[in-house]
Amino acid sequence: MRKQKYILLIVIALVINVQAFAGWVITQRSYDSDEGVESALIETVYLQNNIMKVVQAEMVTMFDLNNETITLMSPVNKVYWTGKIANYKEEIKAAMKSAMEEQLANAREEQKEMIRKMYQGMMESIDNPSKFAGEEPEEYTLEIKRTEEKERLAGHNAFKYQVFVNGSIKEEAWLSESNKAHKEFDINKFYSIFGEFTSQAGTSAFYQTDEKYVEFAKKGFPLKSINYFGGYESISEVTILEKSNIEESEFTPPVDYKKVSLVEVGLNE
Repeated sequence: MRKQKYILLIVIALVINVQAFAGWVITQRSYDSDEGVESALIETVYLQNNIMKVVQAEMVTMFDLNNETITLMSPVNKVYWTGKIANYKEEIKAAMKSAMEEQLANAREEQKEMIRKMYQGMMESIDNPSKFAGEEPEEYTLEIKRTEEKERLAGHNAFKYQVFVNGSIKEEAWLSESNKAHKEFDINKFYSIFGEFTSQAGTSAFYQTDEKYVEFAKKGFPLKSINYFGGYESISEVTILEKSNIEESEFTPPVDYKKVSLVEVGLNE
């Protein structure tokens, strides 16, 4: 469930205390309990002036709240795509339609209806991912508790919080309460613009867009998070946290990268 870990990076970035001309560079490792820390995915987050950049070995993702754009870069192929969420949806659905037509052209007659239904469902999920996944219940209770347990992580003291949905524990987070959210990074705006993207990618749970959860995210900086998925846990830990004046060039595609379509960036793989 590597994609599930991605939302933890987003939450981390949203709750940092951003100040003018001062950003943060965060290194984090994420892994599943059944695979162990040896399999950890190492990621680096750059955050400054309402822009968040998440760097992985094979993909770099950048969210710009100022321009309301998302940028995806492939360091391997040295290509990138940038656009608004509406552009993202249009290109993904066009790619799915093209793939469907190709399969239909080579399918037996009795298979065609099944293929159409499969792709129709996939295309509908682009506009309404939570409905397609069937994950969000019509009614649920969300409870977030602060415990008295604390640890020192990445050089900061952190208190343990627990998140319950319908009475079952879904998440634990150790927050450094000395680092508060700042008005410059609009958490509600982030979810309103990019919430569908994170849901489509399978990187967010329905309750994480709840107003109560968003308020919880403002309480401090999560240095460690555990998400429970019934049978295994997904763990994320901050290993390095540094304040830095980040160059503007860090938030633009390198000059030797070529602008291409979403399919060419590799989202269809």
